[in-house]
Amino acid sequence: MKTRTIDEALDKYVQERMAKGKQPAAERFLSYAYVKYSGDEVPEFMRKVGGLTRYYIDFLKVMGNPLKGPELAWFASMLTVVAASCYLMEMEESRLTGILIFSGTLASAFLLICFAARKWCEAGVMIAIYREILEIAEQEAGGPA
Repeated sequence: MKTRTIDEALDKYVQERMAKGKQPAAERFLSYAYVKYSGDEVPEFMRKVGGLTRYYIDFLKVMGNPLKGPELAWFASMLTVVAASCYLMEMEESRLTGILIFSGTLASAFLLICFAARKWCEAGVMIAIYREILEIAEQEAGGPA
């Protein structure tokens, strides 16, 4: 079994889950597995689905953390710019420049917070959906996948 077919099944489940809910998505996922593979290959398919789903859950837990990834570098650069703008606000001749840079950095900080919150929520939803798939795979495989 190729990882591509497992990814295809997972993508179909996620799309169906977002559109119609848990029960129709589970039924479609199971029907896909039984149509695509004969009766003897379904438990093996489900074990592989469980393994790949666990990998995706772990990956999303790491990547969903806003303190790991480009957000951290963005935040560090904003702190540097804020420090520079505070220095500019101290001097009389560059106070306006410092204020403008500081206000732009505040707007950028707001965007960073919104972006990180959205990313965190999307990762949480995907983890929950992958846990549903893992439960289905464990039930069909006859134990922990």
